[in-house]
Amino acid sequence: MSSMISKSLNIGRVIIIAGLVFGVMPGLTTHVLAAGSGDYSSSSSSSSPAVINKAKKAINKNDFAEAYSLLSQNESNYKNNADLYNLMGFSARKLGQYDKSMQHYKRALDIDPKHKGALEYMGELYLTLDQPDEAKALLARLKTICPFGCNEKRELTDAIAAWEANN
Repeated sequence: MSSMISKSLNIGRVIIIAGLVFGVMPGLTTHVLAAGSGDYSSSSSSSSPAVINKAKKAINKNDFAEAYSLLSQNESNYKNNADLYNLMGFSARKLGQYDKSMQHYKRALDIDPKHKGALEYMGELYLTLDQPDEAKALLARLKTICPFGCNEKRELTDAIAAWEANN
């Protein structure tokens, strides 16, 4: 009997370790957020307001002006929503409005300092502004937030490597 209990405990440990390593355990998985994936939300977000969903649809159609307009018209209703500010920053960056983009990413990170999307996209903005050291600092933050890897970390790592190859 005790050998069966021991085997059961060992199997349970293996399952837990596999879940942690491969991110398959409910509640312990990393939230996926990659550029172009159509999911721009925070690691802590469970549901999005309708305006954010509409803005995501506009972004997925590369209609960044529409997305920015939708979000800015509703900003006062969602002053503490990091996803809204991340999307505003993303849209502004794609429109070439880098100062606005930076302000929005900073606001998103003020609300949620571990917002993986804002960290990645702000890093990409720093690369656009030829500030790779700032991008690398944000990558270091992503490495602590998702030590087993996440799309944001991979995307920013790839963006930094591409920037370095071209500069």
